[in-house]
Amino acid sequence: MKSPAFELAKASGELQMNLNRAPVLITDEGVAIGQSKAMERFLAKRFGLMGNSPTEEALVDCVSEHCRDVRDAAMRKGFSAFARGKTEEEKKVLREEWFLSDLPSMLGKIDEAVQLSGTHGFAVGSSLSLADVSIWSFLRDCPASDAEDVSKAAENCHALNAIAFTVASDPKVIKWLNERPVTMF
Repeated sequence: MKSPAFELAKASGELQMNLNRAPVLITDEGVAIGQSKAMERFLAKRFGLMGNSPTEEALVDCVSEHCRDVRDAAMRKGFSAFARGKTEEEKKVLREEWFLSDLPSMLGKIDEAVQLSGTHGFAVGSSLSLADVSIWSFLRDCPASDAEDVSKAAENCHALNAIAFTVASDPKVIKWLNERPVTMF
């Protein structure tokens, strides 16, 4: 798929900081930042979502990376619509295995970890962080086609569900959800 706006951004050098790929975040100072996780952490720091100390910042990073590990494992499992070289039947079997076995196991480990690093409703410390948003995003802001299966996989993860509830109940998150633009992503 060709996009004239993307081609123009590449030609102008706007995407150079991200190796001519999207996305790129342009700061208030006009500095371009590439790599989505770098942007994520930059914005989390800017909005006070990286903990209240260097140790909490490291734990926020740790839990957020655990969430990324789960997403990466799902992609490696190979059941998505983008997976190649597998029949639909093979993808169906892999998807069932993921949601019935692999995902509950991984979420259970994260659930145990956040009980060590946070307080009720928070993955790290006692205030909202990027780690909480990462958990909420995985459990509650997932594709509609996965929502029921993700919910079932997380049903015994009481700490993670409490965190997802805390994020979903935050007035700023509610406002953002109501106002965010509709995109293909």
